[in-house]
Amino acid sequence: MRSPLKILITSRKGGVGKSSIAVNLAAYFARMAGKKTALVDFDYQRTSTHWITDAPQIGIDCRSFTLPNSKGSGNALLEAKEALRKTSESNQVIICDLAWADVLPPEFLFEFDLVLVPSSGSKIDLLSSLDFVSRFSYIFNSRMRNPPKLAIVPSRISSLKHFKATYDEVFHEGLAVSEPVMHMSAIDELFGMDYLIASDKPEAKENFLHFCRSVEDLAETETDPRINVKELTFQHKVSGSVLDRFRAIRNSSQTPLLREAVIEDLPEAVAQMQAQIPSFLTMRDA
Repeated sequence: MRSPLKILITSRKGGVGKSSIAVNLAAYFARMAGKKTALVDFDYQRTSTHWITDAPQIGIDCRSFTLPNSKGSGNALLEAKEALRKTSESNQVIICDLAWADVLPPEFLFEFDLVLVPSSGSKIDLLSSLDFVSRFSYIFNSRMRNPPKLAIVPSRISSLKHFKATYDEVFHEGLAVSEPVMHMSAIDELFGMDYLIASDKPEAKENFLHFCRSVEDLAETETDPRINVKELTFQHKVSGSVLDRFRAIRNSSQTPLLREAVIEDLPEAVAQMQAQIPSFLTMRDA
Protein backbone atom coordinates (compact mmCIF):
# COMPACT_ATOMS: atom_id res chain seq x y z
CA MET A 1 0.00 0.00 0.00
CA ARG A 2 1.31 3.44 -0.94
CA SER A 3 2.33 5.67 1.96
CA PRO A 4 -0.56 7.91 2.99
CA LEU A 5 -0.54 11.65 2.49
CA LYS A 6 0.03 13.16 5.93
CA ILE A 7 -1.07 16.74 6.57
CA LEU A 8 -0.46 18.58 9.83
CA ILE A 9 -2.66 21.56 10.66
CA THR A 10 -1.04 23.41 13.50
CA SER A 11 -0.63 26.77 15.16
CA ARG A 12 0.75 28.15 18.38
CA LYS A 13 -2.38 30.31 18.80
CA GLY A 14 -5.99 29.37 19.36
CA GLY A 15 -8.96 30.88 17.59
CA VAL A 16 -7.51 30.75 14.08
CA GLY A 17 -9.88 28.08 12.75
CA LYS A 18 -7.45 25.18 13.00
CA SER A 19 -9.99 22.52 13.98
CA SER A 20 -12.63 23.77 11.53
CA ILE A 21 -10.11 23.50 8.71
CA ALA A 22 -8.95 20.04 9.82
CA VAL A 23 -12.47 18.60 10.06
CA ASN A 24 -13.74 20.03 6.80
CA LEU A 25 -10.58 19.17 4.88
CA ALA A 26 -10.95 15.58 6.12
CA ALA A 27 -14.57 15.61 4.92
CA TYR A 28 -13.41 16.79 1.49
CA PHE A 29 -10.87 14.00 1.11
CA ALA A 30 -13.27 11.35 2.44
CA ARG A 31 -16.36 12.30 0.47
CA MET A 32 -15.32 14.28 -2.62
CA ALA A 33 -11.86 12.84 -3.27
CA GLY A 34 -12.94 9.31 -2.39
CA LYS A 35 -9.92 8.63 -0.17
CA LYS A 36 -9.80 6.56 3.01
CA THR A 37 -9.27 9.43 5.39
CA ALA A 38 -8.37 9.67 9.05
CA LEU A 39 -8.36 12.67 11.35
CA VAL A 40 -5.93 12.38 14.25
CA ASP A 41 -6.92 14.77 17.02
CA PHE A 42 -3.91 15.65 19.16
CA ASP A 43 -5.62 18.74 20.57
CA TYR A 44 -6.53 18.42 24.24
CA GLN A 45 -9.81 20.33 23.68
CA ARG A 46 -10.98 17.61 21.26
CA THR A 47 -12.88 20.10 19.09
CA SER A 48 -12.36 18.03 15.93
CA THR A 49 -13.44 14.84 17.66
CA HIS A 50 -16.64 16.41 18.99
CA TRP A 51 -17.50 17.79 15.54
CA ILE A 52 -17.02 14.50 13.69
CA THR A 53 -18.73 12.44 16.40
CA ASP A 54 -21.89 14.54 16.29
CA ALA A 55 -22.01 15.17 12.52
CA PRO A 56 -23.31 12.68 9.91
CA GLN A 57 -20.92 9.77 9.52
CA ILE A 58 -19.22 9.95 6.13
CA GLY A 59 -16.39 7.50 6.69
CA ILE A 60 -13.81 9.66 8.48
CA ASP A 61 -11.66 7.54 10.77
CA CYS A 62 -11.43 9.87 13.78
CA ARG A 63 -8.87 9.06 16.46
CA SER A 64 -7.94 11.03 19.57
CA PHE A 65 -4.57 10.86 21.27
CA THR A 66 -3.47 12.70 24.37
CA LEU A 67 0.18 13.66 24.22
CA PRO A 68 2.11 13.74 27.49
CA ASN A 69 2.91 17.21 28.77
CA SER A 70 5.29 16.34 31.56
CA LYS A 71 7.13 13.18 30.49
CA GLY A 72 9.65 14.90 28.28
CA SER A 73 9.88 15.47 24.54
CA GLY A 74 11.25 11.98 23.87
CA ASN A 75 8.13 10.26 25.19
CA ALA A 76 5.86 12.72 23.40
CA LEU A 77 7.61 12.07 20.09
CA LEU A 78 7.41 8.29 20.47
CA GLU A 79 3.70 8.37 21.33
CA ALA A 80 2.87 10.78 18.51
CA LYS A 81 4.79 8.71 15.94
CA GLU A 82 3.13 5.52 17.15
CA ALA A 83 -0.30 7.14 16.75
CA LEU A 84 0.58 8.06 13.16
CA ARG A 85 1.93 4.60 12.44
CA LYS A 86 -1.25 2.89 13.59
CA THR A 87 -3.43 5.28 11.62
CA SER A 88 -1.29 4.87 8.48
CA GLU A 89 -2.02 1.15 8.28
CA SER A 90 -5.52 1.58 6.88
CA ASN A 91 -5.80 5.11 5.45
CA GLN A 92 -4.75 7.03 2.35
CA VAL A 93 -4.93 10.51 3.86
CA ILE A 94 -4.16 11.47 7.44
CA ILE A 95 -4.99 14.92 8.76
CA CYS A 96 -3.70 15.90 12.18
CA ASP A 97 -5.13 18.66 14.34
CA LEU A 98 -2.46 19.89 16.75
CA ALA A 99 -1.99 22.98 18.88
CA TRP A 100 1.80 23.11 18.72
CA ALA A 101 3.50 22.85 22.11
CA ASP A 102 7.16 22.68 22.97
CA VAL A 103 6.73 19.23 24.52
CA LEU A 104 7.04 17.99 20.92
CA PRO A 105 10.53 18.17 19.40
CA PRO A 106 10.78 19.91 16.01
CA GLU A 107 11.75 16.57 14.41
CA PHE A 108 8.08 15.56 14.60
CA LEU A 109 7.49 17.82 11.61
CA PHE A 110 9.47 15.40 9.44
CA GLU A 111 6.63 12.90 9.82
CA PHE A 112 4.43 14.98 7.52
CA ASP A 113 4.25 15.72 3.82
CA LEU A 114 2.54 19.06 4.30
CA VAL A 115 2.32 21.48 7.23
CA LEU A 116 -0.49 24.04 7.13
CA VAL A 117 -0.32 27.00 9.51
CA PRO A 118 -3.66 28.86 9.74
CA SER A 119 -3.42 32.55 10.50
CA SER A 120 -5.99 35.30 10.67
CA GLY A 121 -5.34 38.75 9.27
CA SER A 122 -4.35 40.22 12.64
CA LYS A 123 -0.74 41.25 13.07
CA ILE A 124 -0.52 39.26 16.33
CA ASP A 125 -1.53 36.02 14.57
CA LEU A 126 0.78 36.63 11.63
CA LEU A 127 3.70 37.40 13.94
CA SER A 128 2.99 34.13 15.77
CA SER A 129 3.05 32.30 12.44
CA LEU A 130 6.29 34.04 11.51
CA ASP A 131 7.81 32.92 14.81
CA PHE A 132 6.80 29.32 14.08
CA VAL A 133 8.27 29.45 10.56
CA SER A 134 11.48 31.12 11.74
CA ARG A 135 12.06 28.76 14.67
CA PHE A 136 11.72 25.69 12.49
CA SER A 137 13.15 27.03 9.26
CA TYR A 138 15.98 24.52 9.45
CA ILE A 139 13.37 21.73 9.33
CA PHE A 140 11.61 23.10 6.27
CA ASN A 141 14.97 23.75 4.56
CA SER A 142 16.59 20.47 5.60
CA ARG A 143 19.03 18.93 3.15
CA MET A 144 19.70 15.89 5.30
CA ARG A 145 16.12 14.59 5.42
CA ASN A 146 13.04 14.96 3.27
CA PRO A 147 11.35 18.10 4.67
CA PRO A 148 7.63 18.78 4.80
CA LYS A 149 6.14 21.41 2.54
CA LEU A 150 4.90 24.48 4.37
CA ALA A 151 1.97 26.76 3.61
CA ILE A 152 0.30 29.63 5.42
CA VAL A 153 -3.49 29.39 5.42
CA PRO A 154 -5.30 32.75 5.51
CA SER A 155 -8.09 31.79 7.92
CA ARG A 156 -11.24 33.56 9.12
CA ILE A 157 -10.44 36.37 6.71
CA SER A 158 -12.98 39.18 6.39
CA SER A 159 -10.89 41.47 4.18
CA LEU A 160 -8.40 40.11 1.68
CA LYS A 161 -7.00 43.57 1.12
CA HIS A 162 -6.29 43.99 4.83
CA PHE A 163 -4.80 40.50 5.11
CA LYS A 164 -2.44 41.04 2.20
CA ALA A 165 -1.28 44.40 3.54
CA THR A 166 -0.53 42.97 6.98
CA TYR A 167 1.01 39.82 5.51
CA ASP A 168 3.38 41.86 3.34
CA GLU A 169 4.37 43.90 6.39
CA VAL A 170 5.17 40.84 8.52
CA PHE A 171 6.60 38.35 6.02
CA HIS A 172 9.56 39.35 3.90
CA GLU A 173 10.34 35.91 2.45
CA GLY A 174 8.50 33.98 -0.20
CA LEU A 175 6.05 31.44 1.24
CA ALA A 176 3.44 29.15 -0.21
CA VAL A 177 0.01 30.56 0.64
CA SER A 178 -3.14 28.53 0.22
CA GLU A 179 -6.46 29.86 -0.96
CA PRO A 180 -8.04 31.90 1.85
CA VAL A 181 -10.74 30.52 4.11
CA MET A 182 -13.07 33.46 4.52
CA HIS A 183 -14.87 34.30 7.75
CA MET A 184 -18.46 33.15 7.31
CA SER A 185 -21.14 32.41 9.88
CA ALA A 186 -22.00 29.22 8.00
CA ILE A 187 -18.82 27.60 9.32
CA ASP A 188 -19.73 28.09 12.98
CA GLU A 189 -23.33 27.09 12.35
CA LEU A 190 -22.22 23.71 10.99
CA PHE A 191 -20.29 22.67 14.09
CA GLY A 192 -21.34 19.13 14.96
CA MET A 193 -24.15 19.32 12.41
CA ASP A 194 -22.55 18.81 9.00
CA TYR A 195 -19.60 19.78 6.81
CA LEU A 196 -18.87 22.68 4.49
CA ILE A 197 -18.89 20.37 1.47
CA ALA A 198 -22.60 19.80 2.20
CA SER A 199 -23.44 23.42 3.07
CA ASP A 200 -26.51 24.99 1.50
CA LYS A 201 -24.62 28.31 1.46
CA PRO A 202 -23.01 28.34 -2.03
CA GLU A 203 -20.49 31.07 -1.20
CA ALA A 204 -19.15 29.26 1.87
CA LYS A 205 -19.08 25.90 0.10
CA GLU A 206 -17.28 27.20 -3.01
CA ASN A 207 -14.77 29.14 -0.95
CA PHE A 208 -13.80 26.03 0.99
CA LEU A 209 -13.68 23.83 -2.11
CA HIS A 210 -11.16 26.25 -3.64
CA PHE A 211 -9.08 25.95 -0.48
CA CYS A 212 -9.20 22.14 -0.56
CA ARG A 213 -8.14 22.02 -4.20
CA SER A 214 -5.24 24.35 -3.51
CA VAL A 215 -4.10 21.99 -0.75
CA GLU A 216 -4.30 19.06 -3.18
CA ASP A 217 -2.22 21.00 -5.70
CA LEU A 218 0.37 21.84 -3.08
CA ALA A 219 0.59 18.24 -1.87
CA GLU A 220 0.95 16.81 -5.37
CA THR A 221 3.41 19.29 -6.87
CA GLU A 222 7.05 18.24 -6.84
CA THR A 223 9.51 20.23 -4.76
CA ASP A 224 13.03 21.13 -5.86
CA PRO A 225 15.11 18.61 -3.84
CA ARG A 226 18.08 20.99 -3.73
CA ILE A 227 16.39 23.86 -1.92
CA ASN A 228 13.30 22.01 -0.63
CA VAL A 229 11.04 24.98 -1.23
CA LYS A 230 7.52 24.96 -2.54
CA GLU A 231 7.35 27.32 -5.51
CA LEU A 232 3.76 27.36 -6.62
CA THR A 233 1.33 30.06 -7.64
CA PHE A 234 -2.23 28.87 -7.31
CA GLN A 235 -4.46 29.60 -10.25
CA HIS A 236 -8.02 30.56 -9.38
CA LYS A 237 -10.77 29.22 -11.59
CA VAL A 238 -13.51 31.77 -10.90
CA SER A 239 -12.63 34.96 -12.75
CA GLY A 240 -13.54 38.12 -10.91
CA SER A 241 -14.43 36.38 -7.65
CA VAL A 242 -13.19 37.46 -4.25
CA LEU A 243 -10.71 34.60 -4.46
CA ASP A 244 -9.27 36.02 -7.69
CA ARG A 245 -8.36 39.23 -5.89
CA PHE A 246 -5.89 37.42 -3.68
CA ARG A 247 -3.08 35.72 -5.57
CA ALA A 248 -0.66 33.59 -3.65
CA ILE A 249 2.44 34.93 -5.37
CA ARG A 250 4.70 35.22 -2.36
CA ASN A 251 6.25 31.86 -3.21
CA SER A 252 7.78 32.88 -6.54
CA SER A 253 11.11 31.39 -7.57
CA GLN A 254 12.77 34.73 -6.89
CA THR A 255 11.82 34.76 -3.20
CA PRO A 256 11.81 31.16 -1.91
CA LEU A 257 11.09 30.39 1.74
CA LEU A 258 14.09 31.15 3.93
CA ARG A 259 16.55 29.96 1.28
CA GLU A 260 19.27 30.01 3.87
CA ALA A 261 18.26 29.30 7.46
CA VAL A 262 19.28 32.20 9.69
CA ILE A 263 21.73 30.90 12.22
CA GLU A 264 20.30 32.88 15.11
CA ASP A 265 16.96 31.14 14.57
CA LEU A 266 18.51 27.71 15.08
CA PRO A 267 18.68 25.93 18.41
CA GLU A 268 21.99 26.60 20.13
CA ALA A 269 23.34 23.10 19.57
CA VAL A 270 22.59 23.20 15.85
CA ALA A 271 24.08 26.66 15.54
CA GLN A 272 27.28 25.55 17.24
CA MET A 273 27.57 22.52 15.01
CA GLN A 274 27.03 24.61 11.89
CA ALA A 275 29.62 27.12 13.01
CA GLN A 276 32.21 24.34 13.17
CA ILE A 277 31.70 23.21 9.57
CA PRO A 278 34.53 24.43 7.31
CA SER A 279 33.28 26.89 4.73
CA PHE A 280 34.46 24.76 1.81
CA LEU A 281 32.16 21.92 3.00
CA THR A 282 29.07 24.09 3.31
CA MET A 283 26.49 23.51 0.58
CA ARG A 284 25.57 26.65 -1.30
CA ASP A 285 23.00 27.42 -3.95
CA ALA A 286 24.36 27.52 -7.47
